[in-house]
Amino acid sequence: MGQLKDRFSFYQKERTVKEKFALVNQVEGVSGVEMVYPNELPASPAGGSDVAQVKDLLKKYNLRLTAVNVNLKGDPRWHQGALTSRDKATRQEAVQWLKQGMDIAAELGSFLVTVCPLADGYDYPFEIDYVRAWRDFIQAVRAAAEHRDDVRLSLEYKQSEPRARVMLSNASKSLYALSEIDRANVGVTLDMGHALYAGESCAEAVALLADAGKLFLVHGNDNYRNWDWDLIPGSVNLWDLIESTYYLHKMGYNGVITFDVFPARLDPVKTMEASLRMYRLAEALIDQIGMDTLAHSIESGDVLQTMALFQSYLEKR
Repeated sequence: MGQLKDRFSFYQKERTVKEKFALVNQVEGVSGVEMVYPNELPASPAGGSDVAQVKDLLKKYNLRLTAVNVNLKGDPRWHQGALTSRDKATRQEAVQWLKQGMDIAAELGSFLVTVCPLADGYDYPFEIDYVRAWRDFIQAVRAAAEHRDDVRLSLEYKQSEPRARVMLSNASKSLYALSEIDRANVGVTLDMGHALYAGESCAEAVALLADAGKLFLVHGNDNYRNWDWDLIPGSVNLWDLIESTYYLHKMGYNGVITFDVFPARLDPVKTMEASLRMYRLAEALIDQIGMDTLAHSIESGDVLQTMALFQSYLEKR
């Protein structure tokens, strides 16, 4: 809802938090917002964040804060790593940011913090000690999680950017990290575009993470599997969206679907509305065919039968 940028240009105009909320209010069907700490949560003179303004805006527009997204990638202090920095003080500061995000989330009634640790990785061979970095990462996340049990901490994986290789790069590695961290309040944010970009089956990632009880948050978007373009979900890989939606229902996911899209050249309000319509379309298609019918067809192993179910419905439309 604010200004966007890539390596070459800036898009949209800069907007205050108040202006962003006013835009969100124009999106039909939206029920909440995910806000970035510290970028979108006003700083308090005493340190931390002044949440009074955000409380007022949430109440004014009848929205809820779905998650606090702690930004451990944008600030120059994280350029050599945040949770895996060679400098202990920097790692401790990154952990402190997560703790502050958890406190803010609790105060605003969200009780969910998500973080995409994109500064933690490497660009070249022989650049880092992989074991040291991995152990530091596990220890840092565990330290943050132990800050308070009532707030969940959700780790968002991604294959690359801004580092050529990011430490937490796929669903399998994320599940391994969770087993090492061993805290009930730590889980995973599944960004559909990140799964596609990593060459994963998005639906399989949904199923495995949910089966482990670790699917805490979902970001909906799309791409051409060659980069994290953050396009409208289902605009390129419609079948992946439909299958992922089926497994979200099958696995009983009751969390939030956040649309993490990049409306660089499009109207942001209309882009969010289009994202919501695409997800609702996938839900409607599954609902028309029926969860039980689909489950029975999948269990039979007859993929032609499953395809025929969708083909028959679409032909009728």
